[in-house]
Amino acid sequence: MEYSQIDRTNCMEIILSEFPAFEAQWVVHLDSWPPIGHRPIALDIAEFAEFAIETIVSGVDAQIDRLAAITEVILLEGDSIVEYTFRRMFLEHIAHRATKGGFSIDLFTTKLRPLGLYHWQSLDRHLTIDPSGIVRDESATADWGN
Repeated sequence: MEYSQIDRTNCMEIILSEFPAFEAQWVVHLDSWPPIGHRPIALDIAEFAEFAIETIVSGVDAQIDRLAAITEVILLEGDSIVEYTFRRMFLEHIAHRATKGGFSIDLFTTKLRPLGLYHWQSLDRHLTIDPSGIVRDESATADWGN
């Protein structure tokens, strides 16, 4: 998974290429918007967060690994708008739902790469979410970047 600068014009295209199962949900999301006018990327990322939550709840290890990997790539390669939106609309949305929805977030957080983990751990400074108890699986990042 290697991409150059990720911005509003290609972010969702990249996500869809990595998660083909998201396409049906994406089409429904697009159909809910009028064809004219601007649709903020924050709403698109929030829709992907819903898919991510379903993926985490499903417990399919390979898909959760892929989710952690794309999170890191977008945080690293995203322009300032995409990176900020991914932190605020993606990670925070997942954290809130884990807190309120009662599902275990450990399947996801243990697979986060360094930047994703950093932002996840910073959530407790900004929100009333306790992301403590995250156990790092160093083998998950051993080959990262190779």
